[in-house]
Amino acid sequence: MAAVKGIFRMSRSIYRKSDPINSQFEKSPRLVVNDQGFFYKVRGGRLNGPFETEKEARSDLRVFKQVLAIEEQLDTENLRIFS
Repeated sequence: MAAVKGIFRMSRSIYRKSDPINSQFEKSPRLVVNDQGFFYKVRGGRLNGPFETEKEARSDLRVFKQVLAIEEQLDTENLRIFS
C-alpha cells in the first residue's frame, strides 16, 4: 500500500463471536495517515499513534491485536490484580 494522505482501504469480511452464524460485516479501514504521521483505529474510533512509518504502525497494530487475543483467553472471574 502506498503512503498517501487519507485512509488505507482494507476490505475483508469478518465474523464476531457475538454475531449470529453467517453474519457478514465489512472490515473498517484501520490505518490513517496525516501530517502528524501514521495512526491505526481501535474500537470506539480511538486512534493509536502517531508512528513515523506505515511499517511501525502495522507492527504496533499486530502487537495490539495479540494482546487483545491474550486478554480474551484470561479467566477474568479468577483474575486478581495487584497494585
